[in-house]
Amino acid sequence: MSASLKFITLSVLAFFSFDLSAQILDEETGFIYVKAEYLYETGRYDEAITQYNLVISKDPKYKEALIHRGWAKYAMAAYKGSKIDALHSIELKGIDAEAAALLGRSFAAMQEDKAAINSLTAAVALQPNNAQFYEWRGDLYEDDGQKLKACQDYEMSMNLGSPSAEVKAKNLCGVKSKKPVEILSANTDPKPNTHNNDNNTDPNVLGDNEVLSEGHQQETTTQPSGNTNSSTNTTPDEDVVRVVDDSEPVIDENLPKNDDSVNSFVIDEDLTIEISGQELGKRQIKEVPSILILADENGNVCINICVNKQGEVTTAEFNGTMSTIAKKSLVSLALRKAKEFEFANGKYDSQCGIMVFKIKGS
Repeated sequence: MSASLKFITLSVLAFFSFDLSAQILDEETGFIYVKAEYLYETGRYDEAITQYNLVISKDPKYKEALIHRGWAKYAMAAYKGSKIDALHSIELKGIDAEAAALLGRSFAAMQEDKAAINSLTAAVALQPNNAQFYEWRGDLYEDDGQKLKACQDYEMSMNLGSPSAEVKAKNLCGVKSKKPVEILSANTDPKPNTHNNDNNTDPNVLGDNEVLSEGHQQETTTQPSGNTNSSTNTTPDEDVVRVVDDSEPVIDENLPKNDDSVNSFVIDEDLTIEISGQELGKRQIKEVPSILILADENGNVCINICVNKQGEVTTAEFNGTMSTIAKKSLVSLALRKAKEFEFANGKYDSQCGIMVFKIKGS
């Protein structure tokens, strides 16, 4: 065999060997990603983060690994980590609605309301038909005392199909009925308010007690950078959406009341659960999941929940302001178990309240 033929043969073998290795690596990454997504979807956020770490170490741009790891960190109340993942995603893949929304939620949890509103405004501009973005921004406006803007966002979210926003729009704002919505093109150049990434922070690490219990979940760093103009003096949905009112107002009385009756029941000598808010304390529970909590701490893990008409817990989110325990293993367990509760059928599309895990440490 001539030297040139040997060279060609070795080159071909090397090419196929490299291609096969790359294919195997991609398949391995894909398998880990599927596992991470399953853990994420089933509320095992701490385990999901571990698997996302493996995916991101191989390819930080792989599908939605980075942004989903950020949402998992947010669910675990690791707000500094979720902010870093949002920024990293924007840096690698550009600004999109999910990254802007995650950044906004992280800022809000860290008590940086102006930066949060700016980021959520960018999310709204990028995805103006997302009801959740309007509702989240409306919550911030309400907390800031800007009732008019809050009501505009709640009404928009209601019109886009959010049952929880409908309760707020009607009870807080006096909105009478839903109206059809026409989505217009967004003319906004979305630029979420960001901080510089913390150079000495490892975004792969989720501290066991990263969160404080008084509601200031993370130590605030510098003030938001000035690369984004504040949108708080403009109409929230300007040039993005238009409400088309072509129907007669109809008063809907079928809304949960702000009834804070408490349903308290004992799981075992170490755990008592209390459920309250929007008549949830009066709603019968069909299924209480098996819960075993082993902890040294005494205190509360509080979870915000919403329940649909069929009795399913549709959302569960850690409430750091009301919680006195923020250990990641206990938060993860409480989030997962809260979603496993089954309530009796109800008459409301959505009831939102709070589930408190009152823990007695051994």
